[in-house]
Amino acid sequence: MKTFLKINFKIIIILFLSLFLRLANLNQSLWLDEAVQAITAKESFGYIFQEIVGDFHPPLYHFLMHFWVRVFGSSEIALRIPSVIFGVLTVWVVYKIAQELSVISGQGSVGGKIPTTVNRSLAAIAALFMATAPFHIYYSQEARMYSMTCFFASLSMYYFLKVIGDRVSATSEKPITSSRLLMAEYLISSALLIYSDYYGFLIVLSQGIYLLIKRKYKYLILNTFFLILIFVPWLPMFLKQVNAGITATHILPEWGELVNLSFFKALPLTFVKFSLGRITIFDKRLYFAISSLLVGIYGFFIIGGFSYQLSVIRDRYLAIEKKRQITGNWSLIAIWTWFFVPLILAWGASLFVPNYQPFRLLLIIPAFYLLLAFGISSFKNKTVQIALFSFVVITNLLSASFYYFNPFFQREDWKGVADYVIRKNALAVLPSETSFWPLRYYDSQNKIEIAFGSRGIEKVGSKPLNIASSEKVFYIRYLVPLFDPHEKILKHLEELNYSKIKETSFNQIPVWEYQRSNQ
Repeated sequence: MKTFLKINFKIIIILFLSLFLRLANLNQSLWLDEAVQAITAKESFGYIFQEIVGDFHPPLYHFLMHFWVRVFGSSEIALRIPSVIFGVLTVWVVYKIAQELSVISGQGSVGGKIPTTVNRSLAAIAALFMATAPFHIYYSQEARMYSMTCFFASLSMYYFLKVIGDRVSATSEKPITSSRLLMAEYLISSALLIYSDYYGFLIVLSQGIYLLIKRKYKYLILNTFFLILIFVPWLPMFLKQVNAGITATHILPEWGELVNLSFFKALPLTFVKFSLGRITIFDKRLYFAISSLLVGIYGFFIIGGFSYQLSVIRDRYLAIEKKRQITGNWSLIAIWTWFFVPLILAWGASLFVPNYQPFRLLLIIPAFYLLLAFGISSFKNKTVQIALFSFVVITNLLSASFYYFNPFFQREDWKGVADYVIRKNALAVLPSETSFWPLRYYDSQNKIEIAFGSRGIEKVGSKPLNIASSEKVFYIRYLVPLFDPHEKILKHLEELNYSKIKETSFNQIPVWEYQRSNQ
């Protein structure tokens, strides 16, 4: 036991830190998608399949939550605990991947490789970066599938690195043979990945590109055949989801603008979010300056690591030509493909499928921090290394602190909206039935009378609406540019002699209070 603690002391501390950072402030209000997830999870499988059509995600997370809420309930904390667990496990897997890279790159030396002692510390550094990553912390606290997807992407890559046989013996250029068990573990983790999020296919594709580079055609054919076979049962539902998405885009063309970043903004903003998390600075010039500086610094570190890896590959081939016995591999190229292939493909696809958001690429953020850690470790001066490692960790923690202590950077406060409207005992108006879910979650006793409809205020549930009997109306202006771009609800309220008397905001949810005029 003492030996175990001594060997694993660093990673144990890092895992406890990652758990603490992901449990802090976990009981904040659910936002729209989480509320939909919470309510759907309590329903039957038939209902879940019906809702999945409009969600455009594979079923794994929905099924997991269906069983989870039956055991642990559907409070904010209970709903988010699975994402916390997957987030902490991802830190552990990143540590194991970095260890794998250290084993691969830290043995003998050709062409000035990094010393073994530095490579061993690389695993702890990469795990610490991941543990404190503000963007990953945020989505490790969200009751959605993104944290789980990131975990399975990391697990798939870990087993991929072990399966492809990149470790080379000290006396031969022949790779160490992978076992059938490792191959099974890789295929299972990859199957779980693509059933977690369709973006998981980009990870599998990046692995396929690496196999092409390494000319490992047998693995490529096996992987492709297995994953196609495993996905075929879900293909009919996937096609239904695609059709539903196309229909929704035609009905609500503004939806594409909401869920998709502009082409030229998407790529730089992804690097900014990976570096700073979901915070912003109201002075846009200052935010741009800080973001540009940070992305430039991190980019320099990563490119430095890439340049180092290219020198290793060059020395490897020079050594082979001279018939020297060496160790080493191309393993970091696999990490590069993990990061850049999904990033570039998702970016390019956004021109045709408007669905690009940085959080959908959370599954490549482990590669980002692995490359960053490896790039910094390529500096020969240990003092410089420590200073740069400290800079990244401090930046992560500082960014995370804004999220913890400033409610503006937290999720939409639907809990506050529900409490406010219940206390006022007035009619609540929403621009669309889509926005109804969070109020349904927080108003379990149906105390709030709700009306909705961008074609004018039409109904409250299944009951006819008698709005003239309401002295006050609270217009919850959520996603108005999407669901009521022509402000028909406002016009309808004015026609019914309502006048705005107050505006209140619940963390990016504007609520306008209206009083009926006696005229």
